[in-house]
Amino acid sequence: MKKPFALIALAALALLAACSQTPTQSGRSQSPGLLTTSEGVRHYQGQVVVGYEDESGLQEAIRKLGAKEIARIPELKAALLEVPGDAVKASRALKGLPGLRYAEPHLAQVTPPKDDPVELPRSQERGLIPLGNPSDQILDELPQYALDPRHLAAKAAWDQGFEGEGVVVAIIDDPADVTHPDLAANWAGKAYDPVTNTTYTSASDWLNFIQNLGGPASLYHGTFVASTVSAPRDGQGIAGLAPRAKFLPVAIFQPDYVGDFYVARGIVWAVNNGAQVLNNSWGGLGYGNLVKEAFDYALANGVVVVASAGNSYKDEVRTPAGYPGIIASAAADGNRNKTDFSTYGRHISSTAPGLDVLLAKPTWLGGGYGLISGTSFSGPYTAAAAALVKAACPGATPYQVRRALETTTWETSFTREKGWGHLNADKLSQLLARGCAALPGKGSVVRVKVEYFNENGTFPGLLADVILRGKGLRPGDPTDPTPVYWARTDQNGEAWFYEIAPGEYEIYVAGADLALTGGLPEERGTFVGTLVATPGSNAFNPDAKLVRLLASEVNLNPTDPYEPNDTLAQATPIAYGQTTQLAYIFGQPQDKDHFKFTGTAGDTIRARVYARSSIGGTLDSYLYLLDANGQVLEKNDDLVSGQTTDSEITFTLPQDGTYYLVVTSYTIANGGSDNSPFNKYRLELRKTN
Repeated sequence: MKKPFALIALAALALLAACSQTPTQSGRSQSPGLLTTSEGVRHYQGQVVVGYEDESGLQEAIRKLGAKEIARIPELKAALLEVPGDAVKASRALKGLPGLRYAEPHLAQVTPPKDDPVELPRSQERGLIPLGNPSDQILDELPQYALDPRHLAAKAAWDQGFEGEGVVVAIIDDPADVTHPDLAANWAGKAYDPVTNTTYTSASDWLNFIQNLGGPASLYHGTFVASTVSAPRDGQGIAGLAPRAKFLPVAIFQPDYVGDFYVARGIVWAVNNGAQVLNNSWGGLGYGNLVKEAFDYALANGVVVVASAGNSYKDEVRTPAGYPGIIASAAADGNRNKTDFSTYGRHISSTAPGLDVLLAKPTWLGGGYGLISGTSFSGPYTAAAAALVKAACPGATPYQVRRALETTTWETSFTREKGWGHLNADKLSQLLARGCAALPGKGSVVRVKVEYFNENGTFPGLLADVILRGKGLRPGDPTDPTPVYWARTDQNGEAWFYEIAPGEYEIYVAGADLALTGGLPEERGTFVGTLVATPGSNAFNPDAKLVRLLASEVNLNPTDPYEPNDTLAQATPIAYGQTTQLAYIFGQPQDKDHFKFTGTAGDTIRARVYARSSIGGTLDSYLYLLDANGQVLEKNDDLVSGQTTDSEITFTLPQDGTYYLVVTSYTIANGGSDNSPFNKYRLELRKTN
């Protein structure tokens, strides 16, 4: 069964199940784990995420790693595993395992909102009065320049009846305050802790959960975000841009980022519990398979996904804002210009106020309101505008919603700094007043299937990079809106692009990353061609493209020319001046390859393992030197700690006789299992005196 079919069918089942279950409400019984950084990757210590094709593939992964299953997301066929040893290395050991789509450490690359220097609330108590503010900025009680006729023009939309009624917006953030006097009326009645898989339906229980997190003073971001969307027009405080929309809190910062697995579980929960729009005022660098699949799940089910572009001051693509199909929002100042801190680039959809906007402050910090800045708030204004569209036209696809916003901005022209321009709810409401038939056309769903072929046959194009570049792109032109999308194939060789712009594309494909698989550049293979994304293609009937690369297959079952050499008695002879053929730490969970040589007392030898740092692949090597009795004389993990994971031993032999070199992996040397087909190496032995 193709991936999107499974996604949509499972969504329906999960939604029905959610309606029939009694929500779980319990005290906090677990935490995400301990954060660590290994090889520059920030992740949860001892945790690996796997995407599996079937139960047998998952169980084999558990067996190979000696792992324990922590949790699953059935809709995504993803599992979180607890593993012994280093999670980065453990995830590499699963690369290429049949029955898995991917394996990655439980990533935590995202920066918590409280760590962003431009997102510092400045307290404004209820004594704040309009003073010199124009009267058209007083839309509820307090002045809001963001909503006035020169910015979002909210009142014009409200006056035409477009207030977001009937739409639920998920606030995927830190836990929003459902008891704030200016938010309680629009709480959707549920809130979710993805770490413990707990759904709260009681406001007091939700507040107890927040207090038990241990850091409520730093948990304010989600409340500000929620009020941007759906603070009601009730004569007190402020109003959100969609004042009749309901909000659904999903706590992914507690106060630190809970990790990609729990974020994905929160996204799926929000979709299954009726959210039509997901707001994501968070992000980071890097690519996570699981989070992309979770957003694909939302898009495949017709849910609009909005993400803040980031506050990096740079022209760069951050995730999740850069994933295909997601509406990326940049921040504007009071003059409708991009703020200096806002991230920008070709992927930006539109811009909304993000500088000194007045929003609700949580009651555990004294309540009231505060001024705050960041793309974290342009994002939810964009999500609220999307809610206006979904309320008027519930059947609008995510791409139609995006284009409805982009074609009704103040500018309606593209720049890399502001996307299609600053949102204008007045112009948007004029479009909606013409009826749903007036919406822009539907977007496209594209599936690219990659295969490798050579003289040995045809093989799945796993781990390939796929770029779709709109035809006619003008490199270097800051006003060129031609779309560019990027995704990575899974171990079936498939890359999916949901809710993208229809049209003709140039497609660029490069084979598996040699840093993972190893090999020569000419073995990777590249392809350049075209495809057409047709309006209205969808998860059931995607625009499909088969790409065949002349490239080396990603060999999932390589042959080691020196096996069996797993004991001293089976050791392979090696002589001074010799470098072995390509060999593998593969074929069993704790493979150790033995080589023997004859030396003379006083010989200074240098034994070097060329592995991941020099020839690619996944092997973080470990090298032992043994005497004739098998006693360890010397050992080495990394040639240069923290920089080169290849191994090297320099040693002066104490006597004449037979010696042994044993090659294995860091994980095996520390008692774990490591059985990746990409664990390739060459062993070199030299006499240096």
